[in-house]
Amino acid sequence: MEAVIEARGVWKWYGHLIANQDINLEVRRGEIVSLLGPNGAGKTTLVKQIYGEITPNKGEVRVLGQPPTNAKVKRRMGVIPQECRPYDDLSVWDNVYYMGRIKGVSKEESNSRAEELLAKLGLSESKNKMAGDLSGGMKRKLLIAMAVINDPELIILDEPTTGLDPSSRREVWEMLQGLRKAGRSMLLTTHYLDEAERLSDRIYFINRKIIASGTTSEIKERFSEWYEVIDYTKGEVRKVRGEEVKRVIQEMKGKFEVRLPSLEDIYLEMIRSAE
Repeated sequence: MEAVIEARGVWKWYGHLIANQDINLEVRRGEIVSLLGPNGAGKTTLVKQIYGEITPNKGEVRVLGQPPTNAKVKRRMGVIPQECRPYDDLSVWDNVYYMGRIKGVSKEESNSRAEELLAKLGLSESKNKMAGDLSGGMKRKLLIAMAVINDPELIILDEPTTGLDPSSRREVWEMLQGLRKAGRSMLLTTHYLDEAERLSDRIYFINRKIIASGTTSEIKERFSEWYEVIDYTKGEVRKVRGEEVKRVIQEMKGKFEVRLPSLEDIYLEMIRSAE
């Protein structure tokens, strides 16, 4: 499958501080890839190199087959940086419509796309409000609309659902899943393990360097050395190694469940061991 993002041997440092260490990563056409890592793990630094805001000290990034600073490539991307804000003194509608025009979308298409996006994100009733009067969560949704108004091939989202309530997060998830079904590719960073598990075709764990990567099921299979045995009768949860599971459940009475550890359990264990 064609790679729309390729990072090969990417290093980024600031004096003695190493932000990214020998990063190898790819995003293939039509998939969602998530970057997971603690604060200060280098996620945002890596993403900025991918959309061309900063340059690696060593290594190479290619986006849609070209350097990310290529002007034509930038028109084929939609980006939501972590610290980005809409234009507070413009209305919600004007933010989306004029971003489309800046990105080369025709007047007619900007109108129709803006209507569609605002409806999908629950912003239609607020379209005449000044962006500066919106809540933080509503501003994040507005930024998503602004990023995809040009129907980009590649969408890069740095913590897109931060500050959103559960209902709004689900609206964003549905929209992103719809874009993937339409063949769009996405790279997102998130602190929400359920979000990564729900949306992602593949996941990268990062803490300056890539610790692990794969699908959720691959990561669970590769890094799970134990099972959770939940005894609902006693209200207990036990961690049991694979070879001991059969013996443990034979001794149990009442209702129980056996499951692999969650992605969050694996993530926390891997981050601890990498520190």
